[in-house]
Amino acid sequence: MIQTDEAVRERGFLGTMTALPRFDDGSYLDFIEGLRRYALTVLNPVAAAAVRERATTARPETIESARELADPIPVVGLRNRILRSTQDMNWNRVVTGYEPLRPTLEAELAAAERQGPGRLELVDDWEYPEYYRTVHYHRQPGGYHEDPLAGYVYHYGTKVFHLGTNDRDEAKIARAMEVPEPADGRVERVLDIACSIGAMTVAFKQRWPQAEVWGIDAAAPLLRYAHARAVRVGGDVIFAQQLAEQLRFADASVDVAYLGTLLHEVPHEVAVRIVHEARRVVRPGGVLVVHDMRQAGDPADIWEEYDRDFDCRFNGEPYAYHFVHAGFGTLLAELFSSVTTSSGRTVTWVCVP
Repeated sequence: MIQTDEAVRERGFLGTMTALPRFDDGSYLDFIEGLRRYALTVLNPVAAAAVRERATTARPETIESARELADPIPVVGLRNRILRSTQDMNWNRVVTGYEPLRPTLEAELAAAERQGPGRLELVDDWEYPEYYRTVHYHRQPGGYHEDPLAGYVYHYGTKVFHLGTNDRDEAKIARAMEVPEPADGRVERVLDIACSIGAMTVAFKQRWPQAEVWGIDAAAPLLRYAHARAVRVGGDVIFAQQLAEQLRFADASVDVAYLGTLLHEVPHEVAVRIVHEARRVVRPGGVLVVHDMRQAGDPADIWEEYDRDFDCRFNGEPYAYHFVHAGFGTLLAELFSSVTTSSGRTVTWVCVP
């Protein structure tokens, strides 16, 4: 176990994440979580209905005209303002809240690198691609790669994003359990592509304890936190710094691969390379699960078009709008012998080479 200064971290843990040291910070973020829930569950349906109703008399032909139609609607403006403001309020309070713990948490990360189970593989001369380096995803200050504490910040910040439904990894564990096994039942190596803080990676190990489980990501701070977190909970997994479009695995060497909510966060040409790389490493009869934003319909829904564009403009998602129009289902069908699709608020493709 990692030794920490309990005098500094007297509040311990909140679910599986490090609690903020001040009660006021946690209470403030509980309020932000509630305000975000109000925007998404109460205002969002009303705003969507208002935009769709107005579009029945004057259907916008471009995203620019969709903005002109939707932006002046009061409930849309209120929803937008709350979502954007709560995002910034969330990150800012998490960042400042963890600052008193910085020496303790940085020491915790350093100590964990020398501990198991599992291991951490970082690249000394790593260079972040420009498409990654220049984006602060979801408006997280410094993105995922600049601050050594980015993993702690990401974990608590996404607690608010998930509206408290993943405080004990419940959502990630449930999703890991939904990933199908290969038809032959052989699961010797599992690969979690773009694993971030490793909650799914550890869940995969819990599901398939006999397997060698890898989590790869580009961001060193996320991987260092993922490993420290896995050490704390006893997750015997391997975290490695790799690009999803340039995997360091042999052809047909992976039984189960999971590619979650990454493709919409990279330029289209990179997303295509990522899918090809995943296809390369998954063995015949293995399984690749791709989970991401739902593709646009034909005709596209006016509210979904506007909402995705809002994410691009104001929520650190510059590639998302292109992604939902990119037809990735067609690409996957061309690369894999079998593709099963399930779609709700998001889409999941289960792909078998």
